[in-house]
Amino acid sequence: MKKLYFVLAALVIAALALSACAPAPATEAAAVEKEQSQAATGAKWNYAYIQQVPPIMMRDPLIEMLGQTDGPIPYYYEEAAKLSGHSCMVVAAAWTMTKLALEQLYPDGEVPVRGQITIQSPGAEDEWNIGVFGEVMAYITGAAPKTGFSGSVFAKGNPLTVRRNKMLYTEEPIGTAPPKMEWIFTRIDTGKSVAVSWNIALVQPAINEKVLTEPAGKLASGTASPEEAAKFIKDWNDAALYLLENAGKVDGLVTVRVLE
Repeated sequence: MKKLYFVLAALVIAALALSACAPAPATEAAAVEKEQSQAATGAKWNYAYIQQVPPIMMRDPLIEMLGQTDGPIPYYYEEAAKLSGHSCMVVAAAWTMTKLALEQLYPDGEVPVRGQITIQSPGAEDEWNIGVFGEVMAYITGAAPKTGFSGSVFAKGNPLTVRRNKMLYTEEPIGTAPPKMEWIFTRIDTGKSVAVSWNIALVQPAINEKVLTEPAGKLASGTASPEEAAKFIKDWNDAALYLLENAGKVDGLVTVRVLE
């Protein structure tokens, strides 16, 4: 009898050990997997504004045609910052210029259409920061340079699937000062065009490339003092935030004019 008691006790202990090692319920496992996925892919921005900019909603006929979405999809400033490698006043200017240009081309709440827009740049792609502007604008509108999607087998059936050569750069640098650089957005189906520009001199805090050169060099080389680094980083992000918050509100900061 005593021997039988020990056998039963051993079986109970084994069962408890096995249950402790058993896989978690499906719902718990899914929750853990989701948490791990978010930890692996979610950006942890030190400046909250990068994730707080309202998205620009766009329709994309190519995505819709392939059954990957049934309507407008959001394009986020956070992704433009990732594409450019950072958030700055240039990325913010490109974002807000595109947003305001699209609002003029597609009024009354009409959702803009990717592939339905061409953009003429104010210079060559390797001139000043023109190429950075172009990349952000292409991300939102689908208007790509000669490296863009050709439309492939869909091009003859629907020209909106063609993205190539809808971002047009000049062959040679133009040398126009940034406040006078105008980007021409044209809606292909209606022919309506708008010219959009920004004035770097109106950005707050008042910073320009000459003012940035020395502290930026120190920051990049690791020789900036903690106080110098903190000031530079704050001014850099404050300038981007100023554009994102004030474009369309402060007169002359970002200007959109309809072309006849």
